[in-house]
Amino acid sequence: MKKEYIILAAAIVALGLYLVLRSSDRTHYEIPKIDAPDRERITGIEISGPSGTLVLKRHDDVWKSEPEGYPIDRSRIDGMLDALSGINVVSLVSEAGSYVQYELEPDKRVFVEATGGTEPLLKIEIGKPASTNRHTYVKLEGDGRVYQVSGNIRRTFDVEVSTIRDKKVMTIDRAAVTGLSFRAGGETLSLAKVTRPVEPADEGQAPAQAVTAWVTPDSTEADGTVVEGILGRVVNLQCDGFPEEGKELDMDEPSFTLIIQSSRPDTLSIYGQTGEKMFLATSSQCEFPFMLSEWKLGQIKKTPPEVMGQKDETE
Repeated sequence: MKKEYIILAAAIVALGLYLVLRSSDRTHYEIPKIDAPDRERITGIEISGPSGTLVLKRHDDVWKSEPEGYPIDRSRIDGMLDALSGINVVSLVSEAGSYVQYELEPDKRVFVEATGGTEPLLKIEIGKPASTNRHTYVKLEGDGRVYQVSGNIRRTFDVEVSTIRDKKVMTIDRAAVTGLSFRAGGETLSLAKVTRPVEPADEGQAPAQAVTAWVTPDSTEADGTVVEGILGRVVNLQCDGFPEEGKELDMDEPSFTLIIQSSRPDTLSIYGQTGEKMFLATSSQCEFPFMLSEWKLGQIKKTPPEVMGQKDETE
């Protein structure tokens, strides 16, 4: 009996030592510190993965894809720069060299390289997000182990150029607009913005605030509600998409053109339908054709009679 107690006590001591050493082992492994680049140093980002290869370069303060030259949405670039400059390893996950369960095998992982000019700043392989969606599995350059970093950075970098292109195609300072011209159906209508004082209704009352009117060269007043509605849509115009790469476009003659006069003239031209309820368009502020939805087009494309508050006889 005494021998059994001695064996049991020895087993308990051995198990205790094993647990202590195992716990110590897990707790005291060294988390690598990444020398995360300052976001202002980053001038290039190359992404390769299941969605293909995407090369982004900074030109002054504008990021563009290469070689296409498409401007990239600023909020998407900011997300990438924040992720790269703030990358933080929080735990070691695996040293086994097996990557399938983390989607870090070559055909699943997303490889990202940040550069500053010609200098490589950071290389990282990105796997799937953890089940909590608050961390992401990654591999670091020259390190075969799997780590977790803060945040779901997979969705930040697993993108195609079509999903991150800048859709802002026109920005207008509304207060600076001095005139508008409409061309549609062989007709042209030009309007100038004027300010008219409003006389008080009763003698002795203070003058009412002046009002803005839109008038033709012969001083005929247009429908101000229609004009202001058009301006409200185009001052920060976002397109609804872009034509497919390599698709032949019919852009011989626009069916509608809007010219906005301010410190410089800006032009929006509408062409034919391309795709379901989508119309091809161009802007003097965007070097590539884009598409506007039928709904959005309906708020902008007004004939001269409609702008003047008359019934459009072409309907």
